[in-house]
Amino acid sequence: MGLTIDMFSDTGGIHAAASVCIAYARPVFLKFAFGTMYEHNTVKFNNTDFGAKLVYIALLTLLHHIIMFSLEIFSISRILLVFQKTLFSGIFTILMITLLSIIFSRKS
Repeated sequence: MGLTIDMFSDTGGIHAAASVCIAYARPVFLKFAFGTMYEHNTVKFNNTDFGAKLVYIALLTLLHHIIMFSLEIFSISRILLVFQKTLFSGIFTILMITLLSIIFSRKS
């Protein structure tokens, strides 16, 4: 998905790099967010606690954004700008993902 975004927005691979990094870190964050319930490929996202889902979404979103904005700006002297963009964009993205997850979740 990151590569597709990069091809159409001409961003030089920063979305793909950030997506690969969160894909690599995903098992660690699954174990952290879902704890002992996590066994590889057995976590059902609709059957989990809302707090665990929110922690999982927030951690992966913030990691993706900090990597993406660090590669976009690529200057240690502008680290405050990286954190500012990560914070504001991350909060908006987490809210949108959570809202869409609530709207499109199946009620059992």
